[in-house]
Amino acid sequence: MSDSTQVSQDTAKTPLLEQSKQRLRAFFQNPYVKKLTPILVPGALAAALLPVFGPVVAGTVAAVAIKNSLALLHIEMSTATIEKLLKPIEGKQLDEDDIQEALTDTLKDLLPTDTKVNEEAAKTLLLVAPDIKEAALSNPRLDAEWLGASLEINLKEQGDMMEKIAPEMHRLILKDGQTLEAEVQRLLQDWPRIAVEVIATNESKISAVDSRARATAGQIGHRMVADNKSELEGIKLDSDIS
Repeated sequence: MSDSTQVSQDTAKTPLLEQSKQRLRAFFQNPYVKKLTPILVPGALAAALLPVFGPVVAGTVAAVAIKNSLALLHIEMSTATIEKLLKPIEGKQLDEDDIQEALTDTLKDLLPTDTKVNEEAAKTLLLVAPDIKEAALSNPRLDAEWLGASLEINLKEQGDMMEKIAPEMHRLILKDGQTLEAEVQRLLQDWPRIAVEVIATNESKISAVDSRARATAGQIGHRMVADNKSELEGIKLDSDIS
C-alpha cells in the first residue's frame, strides 16, 4: 500500500470514527438510559454504525459502499448481513434518528434469530467496546460496573456467540486504557472457530452423520439439534485444532 493511499484511508476513517463516537455519546446521554438494558446491545450497535449506514440509499450498491466504509474502521461484515440491516429502510426517506431507531429494531429482531448476524455483530461490538465505555462514562450517572453488567445481561439474551462472549465483555469493560485495548486484541485473536450444525426438524430422522472439522486456532463447536419429534442417531464427531 502506498503512503498516499494510507493517508487517504486515514483521512476517511477519522470523520466516521468521530461521528460514531458522537452518536454513542448521545445514546448514553438519554435520561432513561438505565432502563434501556433490554435493548442496550442493539441500541449501542445502531448508534455506532449509524454514520456508515445513514448516508447511503439501500440496495446492492449501498451494501458494497457500507462494506467498504466498515473496512476503514476495521469492522468485517458480510454483504448478506448488511443487506438484512438495510432492508427495513429501503426506499424510505428517513432522518438520522429514524434510521438509528430502525437499525435498533432490526438488530433487536435479528440478533436472537440469525446466527450469522449475531456472530458478526458480536465481533463488531467487541471492536467498538472501548468507544462504548468512553461514551457511557461521559454520563456522570453511569459507571463501568453498570455498563459491564448490563451488557452481559443483554448479550446473554441474544444467544449464540453473543451469549458466549457475555462474561468476557463484562470483564473487558472493567479494564482501562491500554489494558482494555490489549484485551480486545486478545479476544479478537481467539475469535477464529468452526461451528458445525446438524439440525433435524419437522418429525425428520437424521442418521449416520460423520462430522469432522479442523481449525488452525480458536474453538470447534459441534451443535446437534432435534426438535418436533425428530431424531438424530449414529452421530460421529471429530475435531482437530492445530
